[in-house]
Amino acid sequence: MNTKAILPFRYFVILILLVAFIRTSVSAQTFDANTPLQNRVQPTPENAMQIFREAGMSPTRHITTAREFMAINQAFALLPPLHQRVLKEHLAGISFLDDMPNTALTSIVESADSVRRYHITFRAAILKQTVSEWLAEKERTCFIPDSSGTSISFIAGNLNAIVYVLLHETTHVVDGSLDIFHDTSKGFANQFTGGVWADRLTFATPDSLLNKNRFRRGGKPLPYSSTIAIYKALQQTPFVSLYSTSSWSEDLAECLTVYHLTKKMKQPFKLQLSNNGKVIFSNEPLKNSKVTQRMKSLEMFYSKS
Repeated sequence: MNTKAILPFRYFVILILLVAFIRTSVSAQTFDANTPLQNRVQPTPENAMQIFREAGMSPTRHITTAREFMAINQAFALLPPLHQRVLKEHLAGISFLDDMPNTALTSIVESADSVRRYHITFRAAILKQTVSEWLAEKERTCFIPDSSGTSISFIAGNLNAIVYVLLHETTHVVDGSLDIFHDTSKGFANQFTGGVWADRLTFATPDSLLNKNRFRRGGKPLPYSSTIAIYKALQQTPFVSLYSTSSWSEDLAECLTVYHLTKKMKQPFKLQLSNNGKVIFSNEPLKNSKVTQRMKSLEMFYSKS
């Protein structure tokens, strides 16, 4: 996920590159699939902590409060049915860190059995933010302040940010556990990626402007004066957000999260650009037929069996 604006971009790249290679060890005997998901909060694995130290950062383990635990409990309860089933067998645990530079880090857990399991570490600060606040914070990291006077905000409801971030991250766990994109020539993977992605990281139809955004490989923060052009370009695509353009896995996680919040939980999702307090541009993905058309395939996540 994203980093804070104060995080040097090179550290952001380091974390993104290393996330797929973090492996922690756990004995198969210590894993109990019957443990309720919300009770799987545990200390962050030492291997994950080492990644931050090697990048010159020193996050510390966070002890969740009773109020925070209630927010975590609610977030798990709101996950789609497929997530509930898959996580029961594949989520080893979650943890929270203070002073963590990025929002979340997913680790592959090595176990004595053959089941692929994951641990997700979250920045504890998101437990004190709403979805709207966190989305705005993330989006602002894509731009460099300039003299344009433009600012970014989100209207996305007042649910705790953990609802959004947990759904996004656990979608990666579902994706990895079921190997959703193993064969993109048929089934759901074809429906979702067809005409959008040439491969995991490459757009089917090149867009020079969107390719420059921070979340693309080789991209970087752009001046605020470019925001309207960037979001107009985004509106010509089936992507729900700039972060969706990172890869087809991030595209799925973002698309499903926005779909769930808006269609299933009836929350708003609107990005706004303002200048001197006046709204000058807005983007509502759910008003984009290219977005809603591909969202139809997401109902597979809501099957009761």
